[in-house]
This record gives sequence, structure tokens and C-alpha cells, in this order.
Amino acid sequence: MSTTPAAPARLGNLLIERGYLTREALDRALEAQRAERGEKLLGEILVEQGFCTEDQVVECLAEEYAVPYAKLEARLHDPKVVDLLPCDYIEANLALPLFCVRGVLTIAVAEPSNLFMIEEIRGLAQTEVQIVAATPRDIRRMITSLPDSKVFVIDDIIEDSEAHDVTLIEEAIEDIGDVEEIAGQSPVIRLVNYIIYNAVKEGASDIHIEPAEKCVRIRYRIDGSLYKSLEVPLHLLAAVTSRIAHESTSM
Repeated sequence: MSTTPAAPARLGNLLIERGYLTREALDRALEAQRAERGEKLLGEILVEQGFCTEDQVVECLAEEYAVPYAKLEARLHDPKVVDLLPCDYIEANLALPLFCVRGVLTIAVAEPSNLFMIEEIRGLAQTEVQIVAATPRDIRRMITSLPDSKVFVIDDIIEDSEAHDVTLIEEAIEDIGDVEEIAGQSPVIRLVNYIIYNAVKEGASDIHIEPAEKCVRIRYRIDGSLYKSLEVPLHLLAAVTSRIAHESTSM
């Protein structure tokens, strides 16, 4: 008898039915999920291991939970409804108000399975809510356009890195306070600046850079415990560690 939880099995079957995933890849991902002791969602593992894209996973999650799947564009977003939710809540939960029609607020979320959050949004917005599923990447990119947003789109830096020679990172920037200058630098420089900036913001005492099979995990030690911050492609490991060593020797 299978002990696989119903929801992950359903997601896996939908991905297989649509030709996005093989049965062998699903079995490997479920095995990896068990090794993680359930700390990661199946969709996260499938994307992390390169078996599926974020879009494919969210498209199937939308079908599983009977909600629409949306590719977010600026024309789908009415800036006037953003104030219905606190900015910090939007950023922390990746829950973006899109528009309000006849008293019903449409929200883009990355996790349509999170029923508690949906009820919480109803209470905060004081209106009826319907959700659409969108990828975390799309939601983050839309959030960056909001007034006073503190979201930093790390996905864009990682994508940029694939089009550059990431070993050529020895040119330092003297003034990292110049945001425009940083934006024009190597993606690895920007990535390392982000890792350090975020560690300071979170009050971390240590930064742990841990190579895994297909990615590099960045974890922060905060109040004695380790917390995962982000994961980046494995091919960036040498460049990131070299850049951090360069930063350390130049201080």
C-alpha cells in the first residue's frame, strides 16, 4: 500500500498526464522529499532538480485546486487595489492583489493550497476574495513595481549569470552604495552583494554556502540556528566563493 500523501501524488500525476514529467523522475523527487523529511513541497523539489519548470508546476497546482492559472502582466494589475493589503504582508506571503470587480478582490498567490492564508486575506481586505495561481517569480516581479517595495528579484541575477562568463569577477566596485553601478556589474557581484546585504538585514552571525547535488544552498545562522535563505545553480559555486574571498581580502 502506498503511503504517499494524496496531494503530492495528484500533482505528480497531473504533471505526467501533461507530458511535463516522467514516472521515474516523480519517484526520484518523492524519494528526495522523504529524505528532506517533508520540509520541502514536491513542486519545490521538482523545480530544484530540473525535472519541471515553475510554470508547469503552478499550472498543475491550479488544476489540482480548481483555480485559474495566470501568467502575470502589468495590464492584469490595478495599482489602486494594492492598499487593500499591507505591503509587508504582500511581500512575505507572495499574495498580490490584482483587481477588484463587483466587490470581489482577485489575488495572485503562489500556493493555492494554503487555505489559511486565503481566509486571512479575506479578513485583512474586508472583502470577498478569489484567487488565481501564479509562479513565485512572476509575483515577485510584479511586487518590485509597487511603491516602497523591498523585494529584490534574485531570479533575474541568476538568469543573467547564465549568459556571462561567471569566472571573470575580479573587478571590485569601490562604492556598493551606488545602486545604478551595481546593476551594471557582473551578475555574480550583484548576487554576492545580495547575500551579504540580506545576511546583515536578517541579523545573521554566519553565512553558510553549502553545495548540494544540483544547487548551492545559502543559509544564515541567526540566534544560533541555521535558516535557508536561497538556492542558486551549482555552476555558480566557484564564482560565488571566489568573489566572497576577494571581498574579504579587500576589506
